Amino acid sequence: ALIRPVEIAGHDAVLAIVSRRADAAELFGLVKARSDVRGGCWHLSALMCPQHRSDTIGRIKAALADRREALAAGREAQPVRVISTQLVEAGVDLDFPVVYRALAGLDSVAQAAGRCNREGRLAEPGQVHVFVPPTKAPPGLLTLARDTCKAVWHDLPAQPFALPLVEQYFRRLLHDAKSTDAKGICEMLSLRADVRTLTLPLQLRAAADAFHLIDEDGASVLVRYRSSKAREDIDALIGMLERDGPSRWLMRKLQRYGVTLYRQRIAQLLRDGMIQEVATC
Repeated sequence: ALIRPVEIAGHDAVLAIVSRRADAAELFGLVKARSDVRGGCWHLSALMCPQHRSDTIGRIKAALADRREALAAGREAQPVRVISTQLVEAGVDLDFPVVYRALAGLDSVAQAAGRCNREGRLAEPGQVHVFVPPTKAPPGLLTLARDTCKAVWHDLPAQPFALPLVEQYFRRLLHDAKSTDAKGICEMLSLRADVRTLTLPLQLRAAADAFHLIDEDGASVLVRYRSSKAREDIDALIGMLERDGPSRWLMRKLQRYGVTLYRQRIAQLLRDGMIQEVATC
């Protein structure tokens, strides 16, 4: 089904997950414009540096905790609305009564559903809505996964995550993925044993080097994001980079402030004067 932003904004506690960073930014703007002034509306995506995402997730968790306490005490609870990419589907412990997920692979939808009534606090079951976004999924495996899920769910099953459907989904996905495997990655990871040496000749390094979820090359841009919770100051780190040049420990710290962009987008930002190259020794 198609979902209107006003429907998402109509929930006081809701998480909406989409597959593209641009979609998350656009949907966030639409939902925020249609939300009342009470409470918070947050955006999460890989267009935010890791430190920024970490701070935002912390604020979201605090807002959810405050909301639970207010409801338990019979007080008015502030709304909490979050628009995110799939980065919240693994390793991020959020719990919402209502979750919206743009149509994606069955495994991604299941991960999103795991953010609904995650802690079992609701007296009634939570709500998970799967919707068809107006934009296409990123090309390659993500599009294939979405189309495979759509095919498996063609008759709207009563139990969308039933084990037979999950098995059917992965069988179809893995079969179809081989047809798009121009670099022979599946062959590199095949489990055919070499009986002469009693080994499984997996080519892990070659497969890792050949695999790119998105083929277009990207590069990192450092963001001067300042955080009271950060262990280091981004301006000081960039100053060290300009003065002393790159080093392993410094680049590791700077990862907290890096955002990966397509090279075409970086070139455009350079032409517009929005970013600049750091001169290093």
